[in-house]
Amino acid sequence: MSKLLLFVAAVGLMASAPREVSDRAVFELLRRDDLRLAQIGERLAIANAPLCRRKQPWIGVVIHSLEQYQPSVREAARSAFGFASPLAIEAVVPGGPAHRVGIIKDDGLLAIADHPLPERMEQVSPSAATRSRDFANAQLAALSPSKPLVLRIRHAGVEREVSIVPHPGCRAQFEVHYIDEAAADGVIVQIGASFLDKLDDDWLAVVVAHELAHIILRHRERMEAAGVSYGLLAEFGKSGRLHAQAEQEADQLSVYLLANAGYDPMLAARFWRGPGRQFDGGLLRSRIYPDRKERARVLEAEAAAIAGSALPVVPSLVALADQPMR
Repeated sequence: MSKLLLFVAAVGLMASAPREVSDRAVFELLRRDDLRLAQIGERLAIANAPLCRRKQPWIGVVIHSLEQYQPSVREAARSAFGFASPLAIEAVVPGGPAHRVGIIKDDGLLAIADHPLPERMEQVSPSAATRSRDFANAQLAALSPSKPLVLRIRHAGVEREVSIVPHPGCRAQFEVHYIDEAAADGVIVQIGASFLDKLDDDWLAVVVAHELAHIILRHRERMEAAGVSYGLLAEFGKSGRLHAQAEQEADQLSVYLLANAGYDPMLAARFWRGPGRQFDGGLLRSRIYPDRKERARVLEAEAAAIAGSALPVVPSLVALADQPMR
C-alpha cells in the first residue's frame, strides 16, 4: 500500500489543524482503516478455511514497516506509531489470538518463528518499499496454519518471545489501497480507501468476499495459464469471455463465503440493488461485468438455495480451482 498517498490525501482534509495534531490524527485514520479491513478479511478467511486448498495461520495482527512510508513523512510516522523496530504491529484484532497473549499495537516485531527480521533503523530502505513487510507476511503465511507459533517482540525496550495458537484460514492478505478500486492479484486483496469511506462493514464484506473468492478459485493463475490479456484487450474475445466467467464465479462463491462467516447471504444481492449502484459504471461499465440488476437476481437465487443449510457450506464450485479455464 502506498501509505504516502493516503497520508497526503488525509492531510489535505485536515490542513487547518496544527501540524503535530494533524499528523497523528491522519496516521490514526490509516490505522483505523487497516484494522477495519483486517477484521472483515480475517473473519471471512477463517470461517471459510474448509473451502481453501491453501491455508495459513491467522493471529489477528496487521504488520507494517517504517520503510512503507516515503522519507518525507517517516519522522511523522515514527512519532505516531513508535516503531520500536523497523517492523511493527500496526493494529491488533480485538479478541484475536495475538490480543489474548498480550500483544498490543506499536509493539516492535523482531522475529517470526526462527526467521529474524530487521531490528535496526539503518536497515530501512532509503525509498518507500514494502519488501520487509511482505517478507514478514510471507514468513507468517508459510507456517503451519494450526500449530502454535512464536513471535519475538519488543515493548517499551524489553524483548520477549510470545507463543500464539493461531486460527487456520484461507491464505490471503488484505490491504487498503490508494487506487479507487477493489482487486485481487492471487495473494493480496486490495480495497480502495474510498470503499471504506462509502460503505459500512456489511457492505464492505460483500466487496471483500468477492475478491477473496477470486483467490480461492485461483482465477489469476488459471487465467494466466489460459493466456488471457489484461488492460485494453481484456474485454475482447477469449480474454473477455474468461474474465466475465471469473467475475460470475466470484459472485457466486461470495454468497457462500458471506454465509459461512455469519453474514446474511442475501447481502450480496441487496448490495447491487443499493450501494452497489455507485460502483456499477452504467454505460461505461466494463463488458466483463454483468448488469447490476442481473447480478442481484443471480446472487439472490444463490442465497435462497442455501437458506437453512448447516454451516460451513462447501459448494462444488470450489473444485473449479483445480480446473483449467478454456
